[in-house]
Formats: sequence, structure tokens, C-alpha cells
Amino acid sequence: MTTADGAVLGAILLVSIAPQAPAASDCTPTVDADTRNAVLGKLASRLEADYAVPQTATKLAEAVRGKQKLDAYRNITCAPELARRLTEDLYAIAHDGHLRVNYSFGPVREGPPGPPTAEEIQQMRKLNGMIPKVEILDGNVGYIRVNGVPPIAAARDAVAAAFAFVHGSDALIIDDRENHGGDPNTVALYMSYLSAGPPYVVNTFHWRTGLIEQFRTTDLGELGYGAPKPVLVLTSRETFSGGEELAYDLQTFKRGVVVGEVTGGGANPGGPESLGHQFVVNLPSGQAVNPVTGGSWEGVGVKPDVAVPAPQALSKAHRLAVQRLLEETRDPAPRSLLEAVAMKLESLAQAESGEGIRLANAQLIGTYMLLTGHGAAVTIQDKDGRLVQRVGGFPDARLIFVGGNRYKLEGLPEGSFTSFRLKEGKVQLLREAPGALPRIREKQAGFP
Repeated sequence: MTTADGAVLGAILLVSIAPQAPAASDCTPTVDADTRNAVLGKLASRLEADYAVPQTATKLAEAVRGKQKLDAYRNITCAPELARRLTEDLYAIAHDGHLRVNYSFGPVREGPPGPPTAEEIQQMRKLNGMIPKVEILDGNVGYIRVNGVPPIAAARDAVAAAFAFVHGSDALIIDDRENHGGDPNTVALYMSYLSAGPPYVVNTFHWRTGLIEQFRTTDLGELGYGAPKPVLVLTSRETFSGGEELAYDLQTFKRGVVVGEVTGGGANPGGPESLGHQFVVNLPSGQAVNPVTGGSWEGVGVKPDVAVPAPQALSKAHRLAVQRLLEETRDPAPRSLLEAVAMKLESLAQAESGEGIRLANAQLIGTYMLLTGHGAAVTIQDKDGRLVQRVGGFPDARLIFVGGNRYKLEGLPEGSFTSFRLKEGKVQLLREAPGALPRIREKQAGFP
């Protein structure tokens, strides 16, 4: 294994050959003693010759040969179960998430893996470059969900389309939480869109053979997203391999803020090698070396700049992005809109978490006027112990408590909400309606 393309293909192949969990008493196919010995012997020699870290390679090979000598797996007659046990025992020594033994239920291609075929590339293109979602969030914050970094030939058009869509946004969130990896060339392409100026090296692979492979950005000119715009990347414990590199590169080059959880910790590149009898080992045969840190995320993961549980990472990042834009905006009109978005996001977070102090109904009753610009007054009244909202000549809408200080409006279209907050001693109201920009109103003294 000496090429990134082969490593990528190895990751793809492992998806199809991952062992299925066998039933305890009914497992096929089975393995006999001769098969076990042949697989263990080949595994030990391949580890010794190819594993990324020579010292660890020796320990791994010695451990496998020791198990073979003791006939430690003699009671395992189920092929997928043997693969699972070998993976566990290898991990206990190397702690390398890429080092896995699998049993293939289909034919195994012998010899080193080559680059993906045209057919495989076409199949991956149908997955839209592993970009299932692109949108513009409130506050003109772009969002791209990246669930993998497939070979650049399969990803290039989808990545270009995604960045074209978010090109006019003022900040960007890259959702890397379900990204299990792929091609470092595709990671470099993402970095190209988020960089400016001459190409630079974002990552290198130091292969066991002595070969050093570099991955560089490309100067995309006006197609680039824009180096000064804020970028936030979301991570989870599921983020792995090339997905981790994307977060790591953005963090180490100080181009993005990582929000979420510590990632899986798999940096060593490699690919599948046949062990015969339809057993395959995904064997890391190189080490990733970042030009800034001189190291990688192997075994430790990417540590977030802002640590939050993965399910909360998007809402937290969105709030951080809007706050950053607020700090940089002086023009009253766009600033007013950003403040309204910030209040909406705060309201959503409090409603979900249950945090914050709920304002009493008596505090909410009154008439609210826009802080900036012109628009109808909003009046909150108490009718038979229930809060209702009146706007102009429209019928009253009852407020249904959601959480925090957030209320749904009964009888109005889905997405109609009213939120409240106490700021500098004054009660403020945020009215949300489908297709309308959120705007903040403040309770007026002397009004009923």
C-alpha cells in the first residue's frame, strides 16, 4: 500500500466486507484448524512487514504468533467471530482504529488494492459526494453536512456545487459529525475552498516504505469561500479518519473553530490486504504528519475548541456564528436582524434545555413596539387566565407554552412563535412567522 487512492478504496471495500454478527449456535461459514493457522501466519507476516510503526509492528506480529503457538483460538470455529476476536486483540496492543480483520462473504481481490474503478466512482457520485444537505440558516449562516470524503473524482462536482450555494453566506458551519473518512485529496479540496493565496501543504503521509506523500490546496480564486469569513466545524465521537483530518486541518491552520466532541482518533492510512480464505486485514501502513504540529490525531482524536455533546453542536455553533457576526457588524439594519436571530436561537436553546428563568404572565402583558424600523404593535393580553396575542386587526392568537420563554401561536401556520426575554430591566418580544424576518419589539411603559 503506497497510494492514497488505494487507502481510500480500502475504506470503501471494508464497508462491504464487514463481518455480520453470527448467531451463537448457528454460524456459517466455519473455519478449521488449518484455516486458522494459515490466516494467523499470514497476518503475522503482513503486520511485521507493513504496519505503520515498526516497533508496534514487531509487538503485533509476536502477539499473533504467540496466540498461534498456544492455539488460543482453537474454540473459535465461526469465521466472522475469529475476525472479531483478532481485531480486539490487535487493538489491545496498537490502539489503532484502522487496524481491523474482516471476513468477506464475497470474493476477495488478491494483491494490493488499486484506485477506484469507473464503476465505483459512478456509484459514489450518486451519493452526491457524501454531501446530503446544504442550506442557509438564519443570520445568513451557510451549512454543509459532510458525511464522508470520497475520492476526489467522485466528490469534486458536489463540493463545488455546495460551496457555490453557500458562497454568499457570512459564516459557514461544516457538519462533520457523521464523517467516517475517505480521500485526503478531497480534504485538501475542502481546505482549498476555505483558503486564499498560493497552494500549501495541509497533510503528509509517511509510508512504511519510506515514501512521503503530500496533499496540497489549490488556489481557486473567486470560487473560494473567502478566507476571512468565520468557519465552524461540528464533530462527534463518530467522526473518524479523513473526517477527523478535515476538522484537524481547519483547527491547526486556525481557519475554523471545532465545536462538539473529541473525535475517534484514527489517522494512520492504509488499506485492505488479503489473508487468504476470504479473510482481509485493513492494515495501516503509513502515518499522517501535519506540517503545523508535526503530529496527528492518531489515538487522541481532535479535541474541540468548544466542547458540547454532539446533538447540541449545531445549535451551539449557530449561536457562536451569529455572535461573531454581531461583533463585526456596525450597520444598524443588519445588526438589528442579527440580534433578532440571536434572540431566536437563545429562545430555542432555553426551550430545549429548560434553563433560564421563566417570566411570569403578569410581566408579559402589555404592548410591544419595534426597536428599529416601522411595523405593527403587538399586544399581549390575559383572557380568562390565558395569554393571547393581538396584532393589528387580526384575530387573537392564544400562546401555548413550549419551554423557557417560548410560545407557539394557536391557530396560526406552522412555525409561528413568540418569545420573550428580560434585557436591561425591559421585557422584549420576538415574533416569528413563516417567510418573515424575526424582529425584536420592546414592552412600552404606559400602554395597556
